[in-house]
Amino acid sequence: MSVLEGVDVRSHPAYRRFAEVVAEVLAPAAARVDRTEVPRSHLEALRDAGYYRWSVPEEFGGVRVPPQVRVAADNLLFGADPSTATIVTQHGAPVGPAIQAGTPQTLALLPRLAAGELFGGAGMGHVRSWPQRRGTVATRVPGGYRVDGVIGWHSGWGLTDVLWLGAVDESAERYVFGLADLHDPRITGRVLPLTAVYGSRTAELTLDGYLLPDAYVTEVIPVADWKARDGLIGWEVRRAQQIDPEVNPADLPALPPPGPYGLARAALDDALLAQPSEPSLRALSDELERAVAGPLPEPHWRAVLDEIAVRATTAAVVARGGAGLLDGDIAQVRARAAVFLQVRGLAPVVRAARYATLARRIA
Repeated sequence: MSVLEGVDVRSHPAYRRFAEVVAEVLAPAAARVDRTEVPRSHLEALRDAGYYRWSVPEEFGGVRVPPQVRVAADNLLFGADPSTATIVTQHGAPVGPAIQAGTPQTLALLPRLAAGELFGGAGMGHVRSWPQRRGTVATRVPGGYRVDGVIGWHSGWGLTDVLWLGAVDESAERYVFGLADLHDPRITGRVLPLTAVYGSRTAELTLDGYLLPDAYVTEVIPVADWKARDGLIGWEVRRAQQIDPEVNPADLPALPPPGPYGLARAALDDALLAQPSEPSLRALSDELERAVAGPLPEPHWRAVLDEIAVRATTAAVVARGGAGLLDGDIAQVRARAAVFLQVRGLAPVVRAARYATLARRIA
Protein backbone atom coordinates (compact mmCIF):
# COMPACT_ATOMS: atom_id res chain seq x y z
CA MET A 1 0.00 0.00 0.00
CA SER A 2 1.23 3.50 -0.78
CA VAL A 3 0.53 7.06 0.32
CA LEU A 4 -0.62 7.55 -3.27
CA GLU A 5 -3.36 4.93 -3.00
CA GLY A 6 -6.86 6.08 -3.90
CA VAL A 7 -5.78 8.86 -6.27
CA ASP A 8 -3.92 8.57 -9.56
CA VAL A 9 -1.37 11.10 -8.42
CA ARG A 10 1.20 10.80 -11.18
CA SER A 11 -1.33 11.51 -13.91
CA HIS A 12 -2.82 14.52 -12.11
CA PRO A 13 -1.94 17.64 -14.16
CA ALA A 14 -0.87 19.63 -11.09
CA TYR A 15 1.50 16.89 -10.01
CA ARG A 16 2.92 16.39 -13.51
CA ARG A 17 3.72 20.07 -13.86
CA PHE A 18 5.29 20.15 -10.40
CA ALA A 19 7.35 17.01 -11.08
CA GLU A 20 8.75 18.52 -14.27
CA VAL A 21 10.08 21.52 -12.33
CA VAL A 22 11.58 19.24 -9.70
CA ALA A 23 13.30 17.04 -12.30
CA GLU A 24 14.50 19.80 -14.61
CA VAL A 25 15.31 22.69 -12.24
CA LEU A 26 15.62 21.60 -8.62
CA ALA A 27 17.08 18.10 -8.50
CA PRO A 28 20.13 18.80 -10.70
CA ALA A 29 21.20 21.63 -8.38
CA ALA A 30 20.28 20.03 -5.04
CA ALA A 31 23.76 19.16 -3.76
CA ARG A 32 25.13 22.61 -4.67
CA VAL A 33 22.11 24.36 -3.15
CA ASP A 34 22.56 22.36 0.06
CA ARG A 35 26.04 23.87 0.46
CA THR A 36 25.11 27.42 -0.54
CA GLU A 37 21.53 28.71 -0.53
CA VAL A 38 18.22 28.20 -2.26
CA PRO A 39 18.05 30.78 -5.05
CA ARG A 40 14.97 32.90 -5.58
CA SER A 41 14.66 31.38 -9.03
CA HIS A 42 13.78 28.03 -7.40
CA LEU A 43 10.81 29.58 -5.63
CA GLU A 44 9.81 31.37 -8.82
CA ALA A 45 9.91 28.12 -10.79
CA LEU A 46 7.50 26.55 -8.31
CA ARG A 47 5.35 29.68 -8.48
CA ASP A 48 5.13 29.34 -12.24
CA ALA A 49 4.05 25.72 -11.77
CA GLY A 50 1.14 26.93 -9.63
CA TYR A 51 2.36 25.18 -6.47
CA TYR A 52 1.59 28.01 -4.06
CA ARG A 53 -2.05 28.11 -5.11
CA TRP A 54 -2.54 24.67 -3.57
CA SER A 55 -2.35 26.17 -0.06
CA VAL A 56 -5.01 28.85 -0.55
CA PRO A 57 -8.83 28.56 -0.83
CA GLU A 58 -10.26 28.93 -4.30
CA GLU A 59 -12.16 32.11 -3.43
CA PHE A 60 -8.81 33.81 -2.79
CA GLY A 61 -7.10 32.63 -5.97
CA GLY A 62 -6.13 29.16 -4.86
CA VAL A 63 -6.55 25.84 -6.61
CA ARG A 64 -8.08 22.76 -5.02
CA VAL A 65 -6.02 19.61 -5.46
CA PRO A 66 -6.50 16.28 -3.67
CA PRO A 67 -4.54 16.05 -0.42
CA GLN A 68 -2.81 12.93 -1.77
CA VAL A 69 -1.37 15.07 -4.56
CA ARG A 70 -0.04 17.65 -2.12
CA VAL A 71 1.61 15.04 0.08
CA ALA A 72 3.09 13.17 -2.88
CA ALA A 73 4.46 16.39 -4.37
CA ASP A 74 6.03 17.50 -1.11
CA ASN A 75 7.60 14.08 -0.62
CA LEU A 76 8.97 14.15 -4.15
CA LEU A 77 10.53 17.53 -3.39
CA PHE A 78 12.05 16.43 -0.08
CA GLY A 79 13.68 13.46 -1.79
CA ALA A 80 15.06 15.62 -4.60
CA ASP A 81 16.02 18.88 -2.84
CA PRO A 82 15.63 18.96 0.95
CA SER A 83 16.72 22.60 1.37
CA THR A 84 14.12 23.95 -1.04
CA ALA A 85 11.49 21.65 0.47
CA THR A 86 12.24 22.98 3.95
CA ILE A 87 11.36 26.49 2.80
CA VAL A 88 8.43 26.04 0.44
CA THR A 89 6.45 23.50 2.46
CA GLN A 90 6.03 26.29 5.03
CA HIS A 91 4.71 28.77 2.46
CA GLY A 92 1.13 28.05 3.48
CA ALA A 93 1.76 28.61 7.19
CA PRO A 94 0.25 32.14 7.21
CA VAL A 95 -2.89 31.07 5.29
CA GLY A 96 -4.93 29.49 8.08
CA PRO A 97 -4.07 32.25 10.57
CA ALA A 98 -5.03 34.89 7.98
CA ILE A 99 -8.42 33.26 7.52
CA GLN A 100 -8.84 32.84 11.26
CA ALA A 101 -8.21 36.56 11.84
CA GLY A 102 -10.58 37.41 9.01
CA THR A 103 -9.64 41.08 8.86
CA PRO A 104 -9.50 42.94 5.55
CA GLN A 105 -5.74 43.26 6.01
CA THR A 106 -5.05 39.57 6.54
CA LEU A 107 -7.48 38.40 3.86
CA ALA A 108 -5.83 40.75 1.37
CA LEU A 109 -2.62 38.74 1.76
CA LEU A 110 -4.19 35.53 0.47
CA PRO A 111 -4.40 36.29 -3.28
CA ARG A 112 -0.78 37.45 -3.19
CA LEU A 113 0.32 34.30 -1.37
CA ALA A 114 -1.59 32.22 -3.90
CA ALA A 115 0.08 33.97 -6.82
CA GLY A 116 3.54 33.74 -5.29
CA GLU A 117 3.85 37.53 -5.14
CA LEU A 118 4.48 37.03 -1.43
CA PHE A 119 6.26 34.05 0.11
CA GLY A 120 5.14 32.80 3.50
CA GLY A 121 6.99 31.23 6.39
CA ALA A 122 6.74 30.40 10.07
CA GLY A 123 8.43 31.43 13.30
CA MET A 124 6.31 30.25 16.19
CA GLY A 125 7.61 26.90 17.44
CA HIS A 126 9.94 28.55 19.95
CA VAL A 127 7.03 29.65 22.14
CA ARG A 128 6.51 26.08 23.38
CA SER A 129 9.68 26.42 25.49
CA TRP A 130 8.22 29.17 27.65
CA PRO A 131 8.60 29.69 30.62
CA GLN A 132 11.79 27.60 30.75
CA ARG A 133 13.26 29.71 27.96
CA ARG A 134 12.17 33.13 26.75
CA GLY A 135 11.97 33.72 23.04
CA THR A 136 9.74 36.56 21.92
CA VAL A 137 7.70 38.62 24.35
CA ALA A 138 4.48 40.41 23.38
CA THR A 139 3.60 43.56 25.30
CA ARG A 140 0.18 45.11 24.86
CA VAL A 141 0.37 48.67 23.48
CA PRO A 142 -2.22 50.93 21.86
CA GLY A 143 -3.20 49.43 18.52
CA GLY A 144 -1.56 46.05 18.95
CA TYR A 145 1.42 44.33 20.54
CA ARG A 146 5.06 45.28 20.75
CA VAL A 147 7.15 42.16 20.13
CA ASP A 148 10.74 41.86 21.35
CA GLY A 149 13.15 38.94 21.50
CA VAL A 150 14.53 36.12 19.42
CA ILE A 151 12.93 33.54 17.14
CA GLY A 152 15.39 30.68 17.02
CA TRP A 153 14.38 29.12 13.70
CA HIS A 154 12.91 30.56 10.52
CA SER A 155 13.58 28.94 7.14
CA GLY A 156 13.78 31.08 4.05
CA TRP A 157 15.37 34.26 5.40
CA GLY A 158 15.92 36.67 2.54
CA LEU A 159 13.21 35.00 0.46
CA THR A 160 10.12 35.06 2.67
CA ASP A 161 7.88 38.08 3.12
CA VAL A 162 5.11 37.12 5.56
CA LEU A 163 5.85 35.41 8.87
CA TRP A 164 3.41 33.49 11.02
CA LEU A 165 4.75 34.83 14.30
CA GLY A 166 4.38 33.58 17.86
CA ALA A 167 5.15 35.44 21.09
CA VAL A 168 4.24 35.28 24.78
CA ASP A 169 2.21 37.85 26.69
CA GLU A 170 3.88 36.97 29.98
CA SER A 171 1.67 39.15 32.17
CA ALA A 172 -1.44 37.26 31.04
CA GLU A 173 0.22 33.88 30.34
CA ARG A 174 -1.13 33.88 26.82
CA TYR A 175 0.37 33.11 23.46
CA VAL A 176 -0.07 35.80 20.83
CA PHE A 177 0.06 34.78 17.18
CA GLY A 178 0.01 37.05 14.19
CA LEU A 179 1.31 37.84 10.73
CA ALA A 180 4.46 39.91 10.54
CA ASP A 181 6.12 41.83 7.72
CA LEU A 182 9.65 40.47 7.34
CA HIS A 183 10.74 43.61 5.50
CA ASP A 184 10.24 45.72 8.61
CA PRO A 185 13.63 47.07 9.74
CA ARG A 186 12.85 46.07 13.33
CA ILE A 187 13.24 42.43 12.29
CA THR A 188 16.77 41.28 11.51
CA GLY A 189 18.13 37.83 10.76
CA ARG A 190 21.30 35.77 11.02
CA VAL A 191 21.58 32.61 8.94
CA LEU A 192 22.53 29.68 11.18
CA PRO A 193 25.54 27.45 10.37
CA LEU A 194 23.48 24.26 10.14
CA THR A 195 25.14 21.00 9.16
CA ALA A 196 21.94 19.86 7.42
CA VAL A 197 19.72 21.70 4.91
CA TYR A 198 22.09 24.66 5.16
CA GLY A 199 20.74 25.97 1.87
CA SER A 200 17.32 26.50 3.48
CA ARG A 201 18.50 29.88 4.80
CA THR A 202 17.32 28.93 8.27
CA ALA A 203 17.96 31.95 10.44
CA GLU A 204 17.71 33.29 13.96
CA LEU A 205 15.48 36.37 13.90
CA THR A 206 15.75 39.27 16.32
CA LEU A 207 12.74 41.52 16.88
CA ASP A 208 13.43 44.89 18.46
CA GLY A 209 10.23 46.77 19.13
CA TYR A 210 8.28 45.26 16.25
CA LEU A 211 4.67 46.47 16.26
CA LEU A 212 2.16 43.72 15.51
CA PRO A 213 -1.03 45.67 14.72
CA ASP A 214 -4.36 44.36 15.99
CA ALA A 215 -5.45 43.84 12.38
CA TYR A 216 -2.71 41.24 11.97
CA VAL A 217 -3.21 39.44 15.29
CA THR A 218 -4.58 36.01 14.38
CA GLU A 219 -5.03 34.32 17.77
CA VAL A 220 -4.59 35.00 21.47
CA ILE A 221 -4.84 31.83 23.53
CA PRO A 222 -3.95 30.78 27.10
CA VAL A 223 -0.63 28.98 27.24
CA ALA A 224 -2.15 25.91 28.88
CA ASP A 225 -4.83 25.56 26.18
CA TRP A 226 -2.31 25.75 23.34
CA LYS A 227 0.10 23.32 24.95
CA ALA A 228 -2.70 20.81 25.46
CA ARG A 229 -3.12 20.43 21.70
CA ASP A 230 0.50 20.93 20.63
CA GLY A 231 1.85 18.04 18.57
CA LEU A 232 -1.37 16.03 18.61
CA ILE A 233 -3.02 17.25 15.41
CA GLY A 234 -2.00 15.46 12.23
CA TRP A 235 -0.11 17.35 9.55
CA GLU A 236 -2.76 16.94 6.84
CA VAL A 237 -5.54 17.97 9.22
CA ARG A 238 -3.67 21.17 10.06
CA ARG A 239 -3.04 21.92 6.39
CA ALA A 240 -6.64 21.21 5.39
CA GLN A 241 -7.91 23.44 8.19
CA GLN A 242 -5.70 26.23 6.87
CA ILE A 243 -7.61 26.12 3.61
CA ASP A 244 -11.04 25.46 5.17
CA PRO A 245 -11.28 26.10 8.92
CA GLU A 246 -14.67 24.34 8.98
CA VAL A 247 -13.33 21.06 7.58
CA ASN A 248 -14.25 17.90 9.48
CA PRO A 249 -11.08 15.90 10.25
CA ALA A 250 -13.10 12.69 9.92
CA ASP A 251 -13.61 13.49 6.24
CA LEU A 252 -9.88 13.64 5.51
CA PRO A 253 -7.68 10.75 4.41
CA ALA A 254 -5.01 9.65 6.88
CA LEU A 255 -1.81 10.95 5.32
CA PRO A 256 1.71 11.23 6.74
CA PRO A 257 3.61 14.48 7.22
CA PRO A 258 5.76 15.36 4.21
CA GLY A 259 9.46 14.76 4.42
CA PRO A 260 10.47 11.41 5.90
CA TYR A 261 8.75 9.22 3.34
CA GLY A 262 10.11 11.31 0.47
CA LEU A 263 13.67 11.18 1.76
CA ALA A 264 13.51 7.46 2.53
CA ARG A 265 11.81 6.49 -0.72
CA ALA A 266 14.24 8.43 -2.93
CA ALA A 267 17.24 7.09 -0.99
CA LEU A 268 16.08 3.48 -1.16
CA ASP A 269 15.20 3.75 -4.85
CA ASP A 270 18.76 4.87 -5.56
CA ALA A 271 20.22 2.16 -3.32
CA LEU A 272 18.16 -0.55 -5.00
CA LEU A 273 19.29 0.62 -8.40
CA ALA A 274 22.89 0.15 -7.25
CA GLN A 275 22.27 -3.16 -5.45
CA PRO A 276 18.95 -4.60 -6.64
CA SER A 277 19.51 -8.05 -5.18
CA GLU A 278 20.32 -6.95 -1.63
CA PRO A 279 17.59 -8.51 0.57
CA SER A 280 18.09 -6.10 3.47
CA LEU A 281 17.38 -3.12 1.22
CA ARG A 282 14.21 -4.82 0.01
CA ALA A 283 13.20 -5.49 3.60
CA LEU A 284 13.76 -1.84 4.56
CA SER A 285 11.75 -0.71 1.55
CA ASP A 286 8.88 -2.97 2.59
CA GLU A 287 9.09 -1.67 6.16
CA LEU A 288 8.81 1.89 4.87
CA GLU A 289 5.69 1.09 2.84
CA ARG A 290 4.05 -0.70 5.76
CA ALA A 291 4.80 2.22 8.06
CA VAL A 292 3.43 4.84 5.69
CA ALA A 293 0.28 2.77 5.22
CA GLY A 294 -0.34 3.12 9.01
CA PRO A 295 -1.53 5.24 10.46
CA LEU A 296 -0.37 5.34 14.02
CA PRO A 297 -1.95 8.04 16.18
CA GLU A 298 -0.06 11.30 16.21
CA PRO A 299 2.67 11.95 17.08
CA HIS A 300 3.86 8.35 16.74
CA TRP A 301 3.40 8.06 12.97
CA ARG A 302 5.64 11.05 12.51
CA ALA A 303 8.29 9.67 14.85
CA VAL A 304 8.29 6.20 13.28
CA LEU A 305 8.66 7.54 9.74
CA ASP A 306 11.41 9.97 10.75
CA GLU A 307 13.36 7.12 12.34
CA ILE A 308 12.99 4.95 9.25
CA ALA A 309 14.20 7.89 7.13
CA VAL A 310 17.44 7.98 9.13
CA ARG A 311 18.04 4.27 8.54
CA ALA A 312 17.01 4.39 4.87
CA THR A 313 19.20 7.36 3.98
CA THR A 314 22.12 5.82 5.86
CA ALA A 315 21.62 2.60 3.92
CA ALA A 316 21.79 4.60 0.70
CA VAL A 317 25.16 6.04 1.75
CA VAL A 318 26.37 2.49 2.41
CA ALA A 319 25.16 1.44 -1.04
CA ARG A 320 27.13 4.28 -2.62
CA GLY A 321 30.25 3.55 -0.60
CA GLY A 322 32.81 6.30 -0.12
CA ALA A 323 31.38 8.31 -3.01
CA GLY A 324 28.24 8.81 -0.96
CA LEU A 325 30.17 11.12 1.37
CA LEU A 326 31.38 13.49 -1.32
CA ASP A 327 29.89 16.94 -1.01
CA GLY A 328 28.36 16.72 -4.47
CA ASP A 329 26.53 13.45 -3.82
CA ILE A 330 22.82 13.52 -3.03
CA ALA A 331 23.13 10.50 -0.71
CA GLN A 332 24.85 12.46 2.05
CA VAL A 333 22.52 15.42 1.52
CA ARG A 334 19.52 13.17 2.20
CA ALA A 335 21.16 11.49 5.19
CA ARG A 336 21.83 14.80 6.91
CA ALA A 337 18.34 16.05 6.05
CA ALA A 338 16.85 12.97 7.71
CA VAL A 339 18.63 13.92 10.94
CA PHE A 340 17.25 17.45 10.58
CA LEU A 341 13.71 16.03 10.61
CA GLN A 342 14.36 14.65 14.10
CA VAL A 343 14.30 18.18 15.53
CA ARG A 344 11.35 19.49 13.50
CA GLY A 345 8.28 20.41 15.54
CA LEU A 346 9.62 19.23 18.88
CA ALA A 347 6.54 19.53 21.04
CA PRO A 348 7.06 17.60 24.30
CA VAL A 349 4.84 14.73 23.13
CA VAL A 350 6.74 14.60 19.83
CA ARG A 351 10.10 14.50 21.59
CA ALA A 352 8.89 11.66 23.83
CA ALA A 353 7.60 9.75 20.80
CA ARG A 354 10.97 10.13 19.08
CA TYR A 355 12.82 8.79 22.13
CA ALA A 356 10.42 5.86 22.35
CA THR A 357 10.83 5.04 18.67
CA LEU A 358 14.60 5.25 18.80
CA ALA A 359 14.52 2.94 21.81
CA ARG A 360 12.33 0.55 19.75
CA ARG A 361 9.45 0.75 22.18
CA ILE A 362 6.87 1.46 19.46
CA ALA A 363 5.94 -1.33 17.10
